[in-house]
Amino acid sequence: MTVTWRSRIVFGTAMSFCALAACSSGNPASTTDNSTPNTSAASSSTLAASTSDVVLSTTSVPGSSVATLPAVAALLDGSAFIRNYSLGEDRLGVWVCHVPVGTTDPIYNPVDFRLEITDDRIAALLNQHVTPYFTGISDGAYSPEFVASGEIDMAVTDTHRDCVDEAQRASSDDITGVVVVADAEHGENQNGGWGRPGKVCGDTSPCRARDTGRAVYIGASDFHPEWGEVPAVDLMEHEIGHALGFPHSGDGNGYTSNVDLMSNSAAPREYDPDRRNAPDTLAVNRLAAGWMPLADVAVAATDTTATGTVRLAPSNTSSGTRLLVLPLDDLRFISVEVLGNVGNHSYLPSSGVIVHEIDQRPTACRSGADTTPCRNEYRTQVPLSGTRPFTDLLGGGSTWSGEGWAIEIQRESDGIWVIDYRRTN
Repeated sequence: MTVTWRSRIVFGTAMSFCALAACSSGNPASTTDNSTPNTSAASSSTLAASTSDVVLSTTSVPGSSVATLPAVAALLDGSAFIRNYSLGEDRLGVWVCHVPVGTTDPIYNPVDFRLEITDDRIAALLNQHVTPYFTGISDGAYSPEFVASGEIDMAVTDTHRDCVDEAQRASSDDITGVVVVADAEHGENQNGGWGRPGKVCGDTSPCRARDTGRAVYIGASDFHPEWGEVPAVDLMEHEIGHALGFPHSGDGNGYTSNVDLMSNSAAPREYDPDRRNAPDTLAVNRLAAGWMPLADVAVAATDTTATGTVRLAPSNTSSGTRLLVLPLDDLRFISVEVLGNVGNHSYLPSSGVIVHEIDQRPTACRSGADTTPCRNEYRTQVPLSGTRPFTDLLGGGSTWSGEGWAIEIQRESDGIWVIDYRRTN
């Protein structure tokens, strides 16, 4: 087979892989294959070398330093290879899968309807609407560039996964991930798409998509003309989040959170039908991606009498102390952050505080005797405060307690929230 850039490829050899995450548009329900978790053997020195934009110092409250707290160190070490993509320009090759009528892939709607889409048109739309979203939430640290790369004609017996495989094989050396869009819509009860960060690329620079398997795939629905001039790009943004190693958040029963890119990505549209972008993302994802300096993280002491006060700026602003870490054990911690009802979070009823448990223990993503931490897209990020859909944020005078910690929100003034915390056991 001869492949040239931006050519149309016709193929019929079935080769499959296991999608690491699958998500649906609108009010999605997801399944994730956690049987072979993606792990990194990055050392602390590798972390420092690969995150030159991250300040390895802290203005935290008295106690353990951010970089040496075991659970945070596990988070940063595990996501070290992800920062090959999340810091700077990320060249994503855009491909279109042309799905034949009569396809045997059960993910597709059996009707004959096909969208008239091209790789260059999809790339232009993504550069116009998705690139600014990520540039904004990363405070300029991350800029995806979508490069029109080609179109593929699937055979009747091929699956969408075969098409993604082919796109990766045909990718050029400077492409660090593929974005594949089918011209057919998915079935009513099928997932809308999936994303994966791929395997560690080692010493190769840049990390080529054809070596790592880094990919995003979605069906045609979000580019349907009925959306108007701006497509529904929130699902695409969610799946790119997976390609950056971000995990789902929520209480484990579907996409139950309306405050995170990595949960119900369509949440803003539920409040305003004209919105197309996803919510903002959680502080822990910013930290893992290198978008939040360690100097902006406060960490409580690990002893049983720990107590203190921290002044938090909203995590969806660009500076200041924006995350409070309450230690639990070597692979778990509690994150406390303020979400401001501005920008991508302007649909929130009000600004306020939310608490999550960040769990990287092996039991968070699999059962059995495996002792490998659940890193990146496999860790769990469960809201501990509020109730579904978790937009009932904690306000001034509110308290929360759990997992051996208690916090009291004293007041908010000029966008800064004063939070007292203490150990309860």
